[in-house]
Parts: sequence; structure tokens; C-alpha cells
Amino acid sequence: MPQFFVSRGIAHDHGFVMRFFRDLAARVTELTGVRDDVGFLRPVDPDGARWPLDVRQSLASCQAFVAVLSPEFFLNDQCGREFWVFSERLRRHEQRTGQRIDALIAVPWSDDGAGEDGTEAVGQLVRLRSERAKYEAYLDALARRIADLLRTAALPEADADLDPETASNAFDHPDQVRLTVPPATETRRVHIVVAAGSRTEMSTVRDDVTYYGDRSGDWSPYRPADREPLAAQARAVAAEQLLGSEVTDLDQLPQRADLARENNDIVVLLVDSWTTKLAAYRGKLMAFDERDDATVAILAPANTADPETVRHRGELRSELSTALPHSLHHHDALVRIEIGDQESFQKDLATALQEAQNRIFSRGRVFRRPTDDPPTGRPILQGP
Repeated sequence: MPQFFVSRGIAHDHGFVMRFFRDLAARVTELTGVRDDVGFLRPVDPDGARWPLDVRQSLASCQAFVAVLSPEFFLNDQCGREFWVFSERLRRHEQRTGQRIDALIAVPWSDDGAGEDGTEAVGQLVRLRSERAKYEAYLDALARRIADLLRTAALPEADADLDPETASNAFDHPDQVRLTVPPATETRRVHIVVAAGSRTEMSTVRDDVTYYGDRSGDWSPYRPADREPLAAQARAVAAEQLLGSEVTDLDQLPQRADLARENNDIVVLLVDSWTTKLAAYRGKLMAFDERDDATVAILAPANTADPETVRHRGELRSELSTALPHSLHHHDALVRIEIGDQESFQKDLATALQEAQNRIFSRGRVFRRPTDDPPTGRPILQGP
């Protein structure tokens, strides 16, 4: 199995990250003699299953965790779960043996992810021919640290209960991560509210319930092409725009809208049109629509590969219009319905988030956190 695991949140620098990974793997191979798959670079957005077997196995058995730091890293749900699993492996090992292993390694990729100690952004070093000497020196130092860990450390494989699928996102709970945290930087947040039922609830109004799970957040409307829950996709789109995000269900919509108005945050309501056939969900949507809140983005998928939804398209459109008459009547830029596929959803959400930010800049009220609030923020990892 790979000896070190590279976690990254950025997608736009894939070519340069891949070059850095290959260079690092080659250096570690030279120092250790390990030839096959000495390292593992986790894809930003893996195809198929959200946590493929090779990712799970590599994360469960690696001896070093290399975090490619960028703003996207700390906003990426997968990175947060990976970080949690590996740091928990380290914590349990220390608890059982009394031995602490410093195997969490930070690689500051962008200027925003660079450390306060003046560490240069590796993303710049790998790009510029003029910085080749610095890049080579950095690779040597990093490879030596990993090689030393492989020679001296013996971190056991993860316990069976450490599954990234069910793990916490470490960056949602910085106070629970055993690392120093710097003062927070202000990050606008997106409150993602999911109006979808559980599999049991939806079985009362439709035949095909393969799109649902035990909770509203499990709703995956674009199956079979994409099995990832829609809320997780929405978080990824928000992270690409350097926006933090939280996911909740429809019961919390009024409170989240009030909080967003107070803090100049953004609310995104993801609506399954089929829930309008359930009295409880329809009533909550209608009650919220009466507020006529023009700052809430509303997106309603309608998978064109779902035969049952296609057959009932007109009926579902009518039900949705009845539940959200004010919102849909405005033909607002923040409202998108009958979104046919995953790619269109991601584009529509990105557009809606940008529009929401523009409106906040133009008419949002100024909000500043009180100076006596306790500081919170990102965990700090140690570089080579």
C-alpha cells in the first residue's frame, strides 16, 4: 500500500500538483527503496463511489499525511474527513502506546495557504524556472521527512470504525482537532437547506425511491450518473468559490434565513419537487414563501434520466408553483427549476452564488463580529 497520502482541495492546478506529487514520490523512492506506489494522490472529485476502495485503503494504511494547503483545502468536505481519519489514527496510537508521531505534514500551495513563518507557496516554486533551486531544496527536505517517518514510525492501520464516509469534517470542529488554531479570517458562509424526504417518506408518493436515504441530506437526484448526495455537490461548488458551507434540513430554513440576513450569509434551498406532494413539506415551503425573501437561492433538480420524474414533469411543476408562488413568479436569477443533469446543477448553483454575493455587496448591511468573541479558525499543520 502507498506509504504517504496526499490530500488536496484544489482542482484548477491539477497538472502542477501532479508534477509535484511525482517529483516527491521519486525522491522518497530514492531514499527508501520502495518502488511501487510509494505515494497516493487523492483525486479532487473521484468518479463513481464517493470513497473508492483505493482511497479508503491508502488512507487507512499510510504512514504520513501530506496536506496541500490552499483556501479550497479547508473548505473541502473530503479533505476535512481525510484529515479527521488520519489525525484520529495518530491520537489512538498515542493513547495506546504513549508515542506521538508527527506525521501530519503541511505543504503551503498558494499564498493564502502559506504559513505565517514566511514559508513560500510551493505552487509558485513548481511553476517558475527561476525558482528551481528552491523547489529542489524543498522537495529534498520534504522527502527526507517522509523517509524518516517510514524508517522509524509504525503507525497501525485504521480501526474498522474509522470510515471516511461517516467521519466528521475536522474543519467543522476546529476545537476538537489537536492542533494550534490561528485567529479566524472572515469567510462568508452558505446555508444549504435540503427539502427532500427520507426513503420511507418518499415511498408514499412515488414508486422509485433509489434516490433517497435515511435522511434528507442523502438525497441524490442524479443517480445513476452520479451517486453523490446533492448537498455534498453543493458544498463542493461553494468551496470552489471559497465559501464555507453548512447543510441542514427544511425545518431549519426560517432560522437559517434570519441568520443569513443578520450576517450577510447566503441561503441555498435545494428542493425535491416530489416533496410538494407531502403535506408537511408543502406547508413548510408555503410558509417560507410568504416571507417573499428575494435573497434565497432556490434550485429544484428534475433528472432527465429519471423516467418517473419525466412522466410527471408537468404535474410536479404545477405542485412546485403552488408551494412557492412568490418565488417562482419573480423569475429571479436566484431561482432555477427543472435542472436536468448534474453539470447543469453545478453551473446554475455557481451562477446563483455569484449573484447572491453581488446582491450582498450592493445592499447587504455591514456586519462585524464583536471583538470579544473567542477566536476560532483552521488547524495548523507542520511543514517539512
